[in-house]
Amino acid sequence: MPVSVPMIAAGAYRRPRQLAIAAACTAVAVTLAGCSSDGDAKDKSSPTVAPSKTTDPKATAEQKAQKAVTAAYRGYWDAQIKAYAKADPKGSGLDKYAFDRAYSKTFAELATMKGAGNVLKGQPRISPEEPEVNLDKSPQEATLKDCVDVSGWKLQKEKSGKEVPLPKKRLTRFVTKVSARTVGDKWMIINVDQTDLKC
Repeated sequence: MPVSVPMIAAGAYRRPRQLAIAAACTAVAVTLAGCSSDGDAKDKSSPTVAPSKTTDPKATAEQKAQKAVTAAYRGYWDAQIKAYAKADPKGSGLDKYAFDRAYSKTFAELATMKGAGNVLKGQPRISPEEPEVNLDKSPQEATLKDCVDVSGWKLQKEKSGKEVPLPKKRLTRFVTKVSARTVGDKWMIINVDQTDLKC
């Protein structure tokens, strides 16, 4: 906002130009950093510097782990779909994502299906929530919940392709609780529990 300097009354003693300039500079010293000899004011204030943003290393590590756990879980399901489609884990990549109980449970179910001459065809749908990770433990651990929809996954006879009838009142959408942990430096799924909760 311009600063108004009072005019000298008519007929009063007129000061020299340099003194008038000095007086003007003194009057506006609060808002101006300096004054040039020709009366032009220059703002020499320092530019405003935005505060630097600091990144929390722990939060960054947790976000990275959450992405890795979710990727492992989705990989686990992709491998299961391939394995159940032929009732055989070979070539499915299941061992890259499943470990411990998650692997042994799937392996046992595949053996049972193979013995009965059954396969699963179609595509289940998953909707995993964001994992909760614990990076303070060794090995590191994680848990997540998912709503699994198997209505599009059909049990069929491997040779004839005929659909095997299943109980009509069975849950086709249910909550699943998943556990994962690091194996070396890699996240793997170690347990998957299907609950009786509808979602």
